[in-house]
Amino acid sequence: MEGPRLEEFEGSLGEAWDVGLVGGALPLRLEVAQKLPRALREEGGFRLEWLGPAEPFLPQGTYSFARDGRSIDMFIVPVAKTADGYRYEAIFN
Repeated sequence: MEGPRLEEFEGSLGEAWDVGLVGGALPLRLEVAQKLPRALREEGGFRLEWLGPAEPFLPQGTYSFARDGRSIDMFIVPVAKTADGYRYEAIFN
């Protein structure tokens, strides 16, 4: 089974992906798509960093991200609270 690749996200830097929540969707903007050295995955390792609003806060967990008719489930972890909202990270290694 082939997993996600960094190239699939690099083209949407600065753009929003919709995160499916009960009762609607929450847009998170992709801020970082970074290659990781020494990856264990055949597809290569990478990290994604997302910026979301201050409310609602998303606890760590698996969420469905959708954009341009494509959907992918990702495990995200909140990593920082900023003046702009919350930053979340997903790592594929």
